[in-house]
Amino acid sequence: MVPTRVDRRISNVAETPRNYGLDHAETIDQPRPTVLYVEEMLERDHLKVRVRDDFVLDAGTFEAISGPDGRELLIRPPTTTLFRQVLNFLEAQPDPPRPLSGSMIGREGVAAAALTLRWGSYLAVLCDRDKPVWNEVSSANTSRISDEEMARINIEASAALAEWVDLYRDSSGGQRYQQLVNRAVFHLPMPKKTSTVEAGLFATLARPEIGAALIKEIRGQRVEHMRGEAQRCASRIFSNALINTAWRNGPIEGIHAGVFRGFPFDRRRVTATEEKSLLSSASRRLALGMSVCLTLELEQPRRAWTEQVLPYGLAEFLMITPSGWSLTESSRAVRLPVS
Repeated sequence: MVPTRVDRRISNVAETPRNYGLDHAETIDQPRPTVLYVEEMLERDHLKVRVRDDFVLDAGTFEAISGPDGRELLIRPPTTTLFRQVLNFLEAQPDPPRPLSGSMIGREGVAAAALTLRWGSYLAVLCDRDKPVWNEVSSANTSRISDEEMARINIEASAALAEWVDLYRDSSGGQRYQQLVNRAVFHLPMPKKTSTVEAGLFATLARPEIGAALIKEIRGQRVEHMRGEAQRCASRIFSNALINTAWRNGPIEGIHAGVFRGFPFDRRRVTATEEKSLLSSASRRLALGMSVCLTLELEQPRRAWTEQVLPYGLAEFLMITPSGWSLTESSRAVRLPVS
């Protein structure tokens, strides 16, 4: 990571807004077509993303509003989450007509990345292949994802993964879960259809003796507070840690960090090559996360799920637990400056 850039991996809470009052003549020397495109689309005001010719996501609505620093684009999330739309689509699809390549755990990583990130979050909007690519993608110094957009991705992906983990646990990784994994790999467009498993500290925290040592080291009110949170939203604590590890601490930071030059809504701001890199990295780490679910499922003697996930809410110093991430939100509105 370039030292002069700000590392925003720790929190999905919108930070201090960047200077949207910059002179665009100083920051970028090119036409700014965003306003015309937005005004043209406002007649519809629904944000759609095509997954396949027979499946289009409802990604929410958008409208131009007056903000404290001028015109803004307010992007609201859909009524039905993107993850639920994708899951409903897969439920209605047939099983693959032939055995799929790769290992089951490799396919689990790809399926989790497809359901929670590529198609189950706002990342689908940023990677929309029906849009022309923004010419700033070639600049290593340009930020291409706003803080609020990143927050929405983090929240949606984590909420989706919590549901996906609960689905796995409800069926003990059984037939329904495996069917959905294979349907996701077969029916959803993804750069790669299988994955390896990336080893890491995330799996180490699943070991009872490691978790116990961490809890003993931290002790006190913080542990009790997190134990109380685990009683209410155990799977979300686990999913926050896994999305932080698999997504937020991955190559996305090279796209997020940089100088503000606008965030054009009418342009694809992630290239196909970058998409492949992002999803390959996420798939490997999500495969590890799903293997941890199996490890915890088979644990003997088996701790309560709330105790199994507790270390994942206490490991900030390992860059596993994110700071300030929501345990309840399923999505969040985004505001973008309009030039």
